Amino acid sequence: MYTATMRYVLKTDSFGEFCRIWESDVLAQAKTAPGFVRMQLLAANPEALAIGTWKEKQFAEKFMQTGVFKKMMEKITPMLVSHPAPELWNLAAYAEGK
Repeated sequence: MYTATMRYVLKTDSFGEFCRIWESDVLAQAKTAPGFVRMQLLAANPEALAIGTWKEKQFAEKFMQTGVFKKMMEKITPMLVSHPAPELWNLAAYAEGK
């Protein structure tokens, strides 16, 4: 599996709107994308951490090529304190409860 994160630092008064935009513009499209495993948005105003997990790296790359991130950035740029910082991760261990 392949996991990528994106950290956002937002203006406090824009936080709720950002979360709504992320859910409708990114999460909704990701759910139907090939290779999609899971996606989460962790929120602690004024920061948010988006976590996307894909079966393989090429699925994440193909999803990004759809322009979803660019379209979202056009909407959220005025809400940001700084440009989002991407981080790439490889799954080293994993467990789920029943």
